[in-house]
Amino acid sequence: MIELYRKYLKKYKKEVILGPLFKLIEAIFELIVPLVVAYIIDHGIKNKDFETIYKMGGVLIALAVVGLCSTLVCQFFASKVSQKVGTQMRKDLYVHINSLSNREIDKLTVSSLQTRLVNDTIQVQNSIAMLIRLAIRAPFIVIGATIMSFIISPTLAIIFVFAALAIGLIIFLVSKFSLPHNKKMQQQLDDLTVITKENLTGARVVRAFSKQQYEQKRFYDKADNLEKTSLKIAKISSCLNPLTSVVVNMAIVLIIYFGMFQVESASLTQGQIISLVNYMTQISIAIVVVANLVVLFSKASASSKRINEVFNTSSSIKNGTKKFEDSKISIEFKKVDMRYSAFAMNALSDINFKVESGRTLGIIGGTGAGKSTLINLLMRFYDVNNGEILINGQNIKDYDIKSLRENIAIVHQKPTLFSGTIKANLKYGKEDATEEEMYEALKMANAYDFVCEKEGLETEVLQGGKNFSGGQKQRLAIARALIRNPKLLILDDATSALDYKTEAEVKKAIFKNFKGTMIVISQRVATIKNLDQIIVLEDGLIVGSGNHCDLYETCEVYREICDSQLSKDEVNRDE
Repeated sequence: MIELYRKYLKKYKKEVILGPLFKLIEAIFELIVPLVVAYIIDHGIKNKDFETIYKMGGVLIALAVVGLCSTLVCQFFASKVSQKVGTQMRKDLYVHINSLSNREIDKLTVSSLQTRLVNDTIQVQNSIAMLIRLAIRAPFIVIGATIMSFIISPTLAIIFVFAALAIGLIIFLVSKFSLPHNKKMQQQLDDLTVITKENLTGARVVRAFSKQQYEQKRFYDKADNLEKTSLKIAKISSCLNPLTSVVVNMAIVLIIYFGMFQVESASLTQGQIISLVNYMTQISIAIVVVANLVVLFSKASASSKRINEVFNTSSSIKNGTKKFEDSKISIEFKKVDMRYSAFAMNALSDINFKVESGRTLGIIGGTGAGKSTLINLLMRFYDVNNGEILINGQNIKDYDIKSLRENIAIVHQKPTLFSGTIKANLKYGKEDATEEEMYEALKMANAYDFVCEKEGLETEVLQGGKNFSGGQKQRLAIARALIRNPKLLILDDATSALDYKTEAEVKKAIFKNFKGTMIVISQRVATIKNLDQIIVLEDGLIVGSGNHCDLYETCEVYREICDSQLSKDEVNRDE
């Protein structure tokens, strides 16, 4: 937590110093109040001196007004700093998370990152506000009231010392036992977020399989676990106020009891006894504040560790320096191995192939064969464990990632459309695209007709493109990729939701107009059979490589796929 404070509060040194300073001024005036009250009792009320009562009453009002103004200034600084720090922390977290590779995101998990980005930053943000407002004031009141008690009566002040030690011990024990539960509660929040996200995104699947009760039970179980942990924290924290109240009230009783003898011996006045009781009351109020601060800072401490864990996680993918200046892209994989974690099996093993610039490559294989993994490596979402990938003869790790990806466009099987308009989504591919370029890309993707039937480029796109069918979303995603005129186009099962006629029209338009290097992943033989080169993957290994005719004769896996999808006439027919 100190690390985060040091990092984000250095820009607000003035506010961090002035805020507590004004709060200390208010606290000093509050410590003066019992002395004024004692003076009123001993000189005004005792002697029925109304002039003294009115004069000292005016002093009390003045102290209250100055204290109020000081508090307002402190509150302003605390709100300003905490809000700005919270905003900046969320921005930095967001940027850092987006700089991580998929490997680190897989490890931290998306749901946990969401909780850290929202809930954990709020906890730290609140702790900063309390740090400026109360973290210095409350201890100062306790220490100041104890010192004032020594000034009034060193003998009775011993009661204050023992009371402070007892209260400090109570706070320490409460903090010690509550902190582990706070950490556990944050983890349980992560778990609850995971289930909530799964149920909201997969609502159709849940309903289709009539698993509402099962999912409700999963949610209730996690919610109950969170409730139990919260109750444990609440029970531990609830002990704080009663125990401190017992200590304070016992101290007040002792002050009154032993003070009675000193009043009788004229070593103390009645007003001084009242002021001692007031100081003990101030301590009790300050202790209540400290108790709440203990709970708040315990949560903030747990949250700050989770935030620092993200900041301390660096991307396993290191950026290169070479800018991409070539007009075309050639690709070569040399003895590439890849696994998703240190203890996992290889997702790809000994991958070797080459694609010349301007040529087309098809990739086919069963589920889990490693097709998408291969593309993830090419986009540098992950890095290889062994071997190397060459782009135009240069190791892919030597390129600046942004420069490399600006020349590559990829369309996934389940494309993501962003809320807004079709125009905004197409501009995601090319920010300065003209409407003419947009309509041209829509025509190439066979999306022009259904877009014009709606409201053209201004057609609203709901979150995730839910107001479009699967095939429409794929065609819009293809248009978004084509509009940036990439040097390498990757279609990862990008036409799986299209019927054969529409897919054929899209393929024809792309092959006619796109002149760069293209990689097509598909489960359909018809989609890739006419490409320049085809590789067949099985269990992370290349089991066949060549053109359609050669593979049909030499690769058993490819032949089985063809026979299951195509008739004998279709196997030998060019499309």
